Amino acid sequence: MLIAIGWLLFLPLFLLAQPADDWGAFIQRIPIEAHQGKNFRLQAAVKVEVVDSTAEAEIWARVDKKDNRAGFFYNMMDKPIRSDRWQVYVIEGTIDRGAEHLAFGGLYSRQGRFYFDDFQLFVENDGGQLERIPIPSGDFEGDSVASHWGYLKQREGFALTATSQAPYHGKRSALVDGSGFVKPPTYGNNVSAGRTATVNGIELYYETYGEGEPLLLLHGNSQSILAFTHQIPEFEKHYRVIAVDTRGQGKSTEDGQRYTYELFAEDMKALLDELGLDSVNVVGWSDGGNTGLMLAMKYPAKVRKLVTMGANIYINNSVIDKSVRKEVVQRQEALAADTSRAAQNAARLMALLLTEPNRVYEDLRAIHCPVLVMAGENDIIKEAHTRGIVAHLPNGTLHIAAGEDHYFPVNNPSAFNEVVLDFLDD
Repeated sequence: MLIAIGWLLFLPLFLLAQPADDWGAFIQRIPIEAHQGKNFRLQAAVKVEVVDSTAEAEIWARVDKKDNRAGFFYNMMDKPIRSDRWQVYVIEGTIDRGAEHLAFGGLYSRQGRFYFDDFQLFVENDGGQLERIPIPSGDFEGDSVASHWGYLKQREGFALTATSQAPYHGKRSALVDGSGFVKPPTYGNNVSAGRTATVNGIELYYETYGEGEPLLLLHGNSQSILAFTHQIPEFEKHYRVIAVDTRGQGKSTEDGQRYTYELFAEDMKALLDELGLDSVNVVGWSDGGNTGLMLAMKYPAKVRKLVTMGANIYINNSVIDKSVRKEVVQRQEALAADTSRAAQNAARLMALLLTEPNRVYEDLRAIHCPVLVMAGENDIIKEAHTRGIVAHLPNGTLHIAAGEDHYFPVNNPSAFNEVVLDFLDD
């Protein structure tokens, strides 16, 4: 059995690690400070015996920096593993400047039996060649496995052990037995609360909770309704919450159109018309904040009050660090060779991050509703840009959350929810 390690962050820059109750993960961390700025390759063999057809596994890697912030991160959520045959999967990236450790391991979701074996790490040497870096118990052999591997997120219903049953390499592999796991109802997949609406030639999936004034929730890039797991239970006590999967994300469909925030705003306007709602309050996080700004800009009558979290009005190096853009480019390039519809859709979402929005501050003058502009003190959106948004809004209020980052709604939901509700209820 592996030991529990629960204090480590598990959040990528743009892809929110799922806050649902249907997944778990294990981890190992090794020192990497001597290899800053070098390219690396992590690989492992994985196979899955699927019970629930949606069960999946992934490997993941994250660079932990000296300032207790994450650098490079990728968790294969856009390329889920469901094959029942051993295959080797690879993550490639660059070790950030300021890196101290490389964290990595396995990720597993829903009903199935998940096998992992033969983790290997290669790091570029001074000659530009990849050299193998030893991973303690990377092959899950011997009695020291528990000394090196631990739970990142331990979830009831998943049991991680070593098994000698048909390993990929050597005599043993790691097995996560989730065959008896029972998935609890989750936001984003709630049959009783979920509906679809045909708008602009696509099917938008949404869920409704509570009663009162309508409150529209808009998630970030490559996320879904699930992103608001910690907000919906509180918000539904005060409002009729309408949480939406943006087109091409979650359970909503897409039609191949180039993604823009104006298009997302048009979808939301059409959905509100379909629901017979003249105006709503809006809370948008990251990309959802951008969409909220576009909605209030293009269709001002539709928005009573708007809350944005980590939003931007244009995109360049004055808005986010070059390292963030580099990471998105790397993800886009990694997806380019995959011709599957899911991968190409994910690549279009990455393109959105690199090219949109492209408005100017003066465009914000068209928004006359009260707007609460939020960001974390350590947000990936630079504070000067956030302040620029507020300065150009006719009725804007600023809240910079001390000590928080882009994931304020997940890392400290009680504080985030209180600020939002105080603004909406005022």
